[in-house]
Amino acid sequence: MIIGGMAEMTMINGVASVPLILLLILTVTCITALVLSMRQNKFRLLNGVLANFSVILLGITLMFLVELMDIQWLRVIFYVGVILILIPLAILYSLLGVLLLWNAWTVWRRESHTLGNMLTLLLGILIIVILPIVRSIDSRLLSNQAVGLYVTLVEPVILYLAFWFLAFITSFILTRLYRPKYNQEYIIVLGAGLLNGKEVSPLLASRIQIALDFANKQQSKTGHYPWLIFSGGQGGDEELPEGVAMADYANHHGAQTSRVLIEDQSKTTYENMLFSKKILQSHGLNLAQGLFATSDYHTFRAAGYARLVGLQIDGLGAKTSRFFIPNAFIREYIALLANHKVFHAICLSIILLISIVSFIVGNGIFF
Repeated sequence: MIIGGMAEMTMINGVASVPLILLLILTVTCITALVLSMRQNKFRLLNGVLANFSVILLGITLMFLVELMDIQWLRVIFYVGVILILIPLAILYSLLGVLLLWNAWTVWRRESHTLGNMLTLLLGILIIVILPIVRSIDSRLLSNQAVGLYVTLVEPVILYLAFWFLAFITSFILTRLYRPKYNQEYIIVLGAGLLNGKEVSPLLASRIQIALDFANKQQSKTGHYPWLIFSGGQGGDEELPEGVAMADYANHHGAQTSRVLIEDQSKTTYENMLFSKKILQSHGLNLAQGLFATSDYHTFRAAGYARLVGLQIDGLGAKTSRFFIPNAFIREYIALLANHKVFHAICLSIILLISIVSFIVGNGIFF
């Protein structure tokens, strides 16, 4: 009986180890894909997707391993760790609407009252006011089938948007781990609106400063000071081009004036990169050996535009004021979705089509 019991236990462990091996293979594959993707392009959403899947698969793999080992103290440590991670996330989720409205109030007091600065206000109202009202109306006034159809159409869209937003946040965190090498020939500093039509704003100053800091540190390490290209045209409410104002600010804050170039015709990030590239080519610089400087939340879109014009370069991300981070990230996320609107429209159409067919079949409609 003892031998039979041992044989049975061995067989059970052998069967249980099969999903563990599959999970290990999937986890290693996902992590390997992440490393390769990061080497190819550090600033893209695919990195966030792969990192999120890697974390999830690693967590599931560890859970299977702990259960298979059947060591009580190890099991306790593992699940206590999981709980300690999930509790703050649950609190954040439950208070999300309140936190968004609190942030909206802070932004309202400190920034201009534009639509781009009211995104946390709109999202907070949606979470706290509109969605509860919609749920109440669904449960009291509509039939079960109508409620089911609403859930079928709305929930997949919310999950889809949340999936890509989490990928965006994770991708941003990964880029903060990136440290460029001090062997650059140039840095393109991207412009932003001027205060009172002529003054460098704190946000724009932070972009200039991070470029100056890198340039000074590179010179101290290698003796080579990179070219600084200040890129930005003149808006309708500005007295001079942003590139000119930025260069003047940089010259007064320690830049080597002999290594300063101005691009003063661009109106968009795409044009920042395109027109700056022409200046780089006219000076015979190595296009592959450079960086761009912008706000941290803006690095993804800027890197995409850089690659679109043929500049395979990475970015320096200047820190954003903490109170403005939620609005900035939401605005940038919306812009990223808009940049790939055809792809997301196709994906959402397929998801909704599958959901509708599933709803029809599940409710026996037309049958």
